[in-house]
Amino acid sequence: KLAARQSIFSSDLSERRITDMPRSQLSRRLQLSSGLMLMVSPLLSAAWVMPNAVAGSSLARLSGKVGLSFAASPSQHHFLRGARGSALPASARIPLRSTSSLSMMSQDAKDKTKPFVCTTPLYYANGPPHMGSAYPTMAADVLAQFQRMQGREAVFITGSDEHGEKIATTATQNGKENQEFVDGIVGEFKDLWQKLDIKYDSFIRTTSPEHEAIVKEFFQRVWDKGDIYKKDYSGRYCVGCEAYLGDDEMETIDGVEHCCKIHRKPAEERSEENYFFRLSAYQEKLEQLFKDRPDFVQPSWRFNEVKGWVDKGVPDFSISRSTISWGIPVPNDPDQVIYVWFDALLGYISALLKEGDEPTLENALKRGWPCDVHIIGKDILRFHAVYWPAMLMSADVPLPKYIYSHGFLTKDGLKMGKSLGNVLEPAELVDKHGADAVRYYFTKGLDFGGDGDFAAERFALVLNADLANDVGNLLQRSLKPLMKHVGSSFPTHVTPKENPLREIAASAAEKSAAAYEKMDFRGAGEAALELARVGNKYIDDKAPWTLFKEGKVDEGVAVLMACMEATRIVAVLLSPMVPEVAGKIYHQLGFSAEEFKSLQWSDAEWRDLPEGQAFPEPAGIFNRIDLGLKEEDKKIKPAPKQKQTQQQVPDVEDILRVDMRVGKILKAEKHPDADSLYVEQIDLGEEQPRTVVSGLAKYIPLEELEGKKVAVMCNLKPSKMRGIVSEAMVLAAGTDTVELLEVPEGAAVGEQITIEGYDAPTPDEMLKSKGQAKVWDRVVEKLATDAGKVACYDGKALKTSAGPLTVPSLTESPIK
Repeated sequence: KLAARQSIFSSDLSERRITDMPRSQLSRRLQLSSGLMLMVSPLLSAAWVMPNAVAGSSLARLSGKVGLSFAASPSQHHFLRGARGSALPASARIPLRSTSSLSMMSQDAKDKTKPFVCTTPLYYANGPPHMGSAYPTMAADVLAQFQRMQGREAVFITGSDEHGEKIATTATQNGKENQEFVDGIVGEFKDLWQKLDIKYDSFIRTTSPEHEAIVKEFFQRVWDKGDIYKKDYSGRYCVGCEAYLGDDEMETIDGVEHCCKIHRKPAEERSEENYFFRLSAYQEKLEQLFKDRPDFVQPSWRFNEVKGWVDKGVPDFSISRSTISWGIPVPNDPDQVIYVWFDALLGYISALLKEGDEPTLENALKRGWPCDVHIIGKDILRFHAVYWPAMLMSADVPLPKYIYSHGFLTKDGLKMGKSLGNVLEPAELVDKHGADAVRYYFTKGLDFGGDGDFAAERFALVLNADLANDVGNLLQRSLKPLMKHVGSSFPTHVTPKENPLREIAASAAEKSAAAYEKMDFRGAGEAALELARVGNKYIDDKAPWTLFKEGKVDEGVAVLMACMEATRIVAVLLSPMVPEVAGKIYHQLGFSAEEFKSLQWSDAEWRDLPEGQAFPEPAGIFNRIDLGLKEEDKKIKPAPKQKQTQQQVPDVEDILRVDMRVGKILKAEKHPDADSLYVEQIDLGEEQPRTVVSGLAKYIPLEELEGKKVAVMCNLKPSKMRGIVSEAMVLAAGTDTVELLEVPEGAAVGEQITIEGYDAPTPDEMLKSKGQAKVWDRVVEKLATDAGKVACYDGKALKTSAGPLTVPSLTESPIK
């Protein structure tokens, strides 16, 4: 009985945070363990997640909620990692994503002797950098800068992967020697990072002698373990991936079989004698890893994908090539070179060596390993989340703490490619709009964990609304009238503690820190903007211009001084993303460049501006981007829905023709003529709510529906159900037990629900003919929850900008 009770309680803890449970449900769970509170504390340490910055307040809220007190030793807090703190207000402009992923702050976050180590991929040096390589590098720079502001040493690693067949081929095509060619490409990467104000600590090149020494030592360790063997092999090889592909990594495209799913080109059939790594020997250890550390891969839907790969069985993989010579020779076998991934991944370790260090694994590892987070694209997730951990296990090297896999970038909803002529050049974008504009849009302006889209119009609208309007206006509306009435230095002023701006500022700093730790850059920026928006409203409400006219100069000055201090705090919170804009704010407030460079996160505390500090003539901090838009278009809005019929686009996949959106139930009542039906009024972001008749009465209490966000299928032909026309359909999972699909916090009403890995939907206006109705019939056959309770289509997550849709408990259940 005790084991069963503990299992029930542990299950609830692992599925969602205790603080999110209704009080009555939490009480029932605790009653199951009545008299056994000694088991609660260990469970908390293993399963309850919360942001470090708000850990104390979260415990206090929980204690008050259940009338109990909890105590945990420092060792029990070893695994407490950040989730979301207090929910941010929903933004009408840019929906926030779910912040349920765990904190990048590890158990050694308080250990100042261990640096915070984050890495980008080592970029393949077969061509110049593009936005896909700039994207994770900007994110890593923001994360590293935040950690530095927290007072922690940070080691931000990037670099270049310079070996392999593809590079040798490209060098030959360009009439250059291999080393000469990669030297030129590396120079282009470093130039771009300088343009983007990226401050890496180590740039590792896999052609360096130090890296080669590390790779050979690592190879020898794995060899001595008995995990390397030689054999003849035949298979399908993708030059783009530099890898032999399994059946699940290939597909038929336009009638051509065995095409790589990533590069969309046919994989060549090859036979050669290679060395292999015995990955299969680590099947059970990998399974145990993902059982013990469900946070190892982030976001959570990527973890489910990796776990699925491992559950199918992990085959041994080739770690050398005999057909090329451009690479690190295999020890004692110069006819073979080490496979590019077995070479490149070791760059994360060799990059830790400092000048003068002897290039040994021991010396490199003691400089900060294990890495806190690898930031990578989803196209190289298998190499990092399956191959890399097993390699490290074999060599008896600790595993990295987290792997964070971001999505792909598109432009105007389309994949970027030279053939389409829509490649987005980062250097050109920086030259035109500045580094901060690019950094801000690709961190704060997108959901970093999912796929992101660049559209010139939205780029301008986001930057103008956030930096020019919210932040820039607040500063100018405060500084100019202050200079007019008191001169160019700050008067004596103390803002009362009860001032609403002080309260909001404290909350904003806490929320922003918690979001940065989880790489939720949108949430981090939105917390700062919340303070700026409240500051602008504060000026409107207090109307200091009226106070000055009435002779209430001191009151007017007090309003302006509070707003300027709020702006200073906004600058601190945004500085990891937009260092130039933040520096301009500090300069406008009279601070020196040296004072700004020494900025710490503790400077986000309310301090009031120094008496007598002189400030310069007010000037803009961000130049508005003018795209020649009409006035009515100058507000952020979702991309227009592309309505295309099957006749217009005959090869559109079924799922892309379906219109699934986020809705909010405004009102729900029982159907007057059917006990099993509800009638709901659902807001879908349209002019009028839609009437929906659903068969949920048997499964979900009426009182739980009103105000709830749901997933809605919107383009089925309306149908009359017991005399009431239903204009859409609410999606739910299960058969005997039914659960609504849960929309992540921060998803906007009316937002399109997309499929992970698919292009943006192009839904039919209405699926009303018999042929069109079959589209939904085919789609629904592939809708189901996965083992991680994520709603999926054909195994790919249904998601919003705030994250994936989930259900509370049902796994592998149909969705309809």
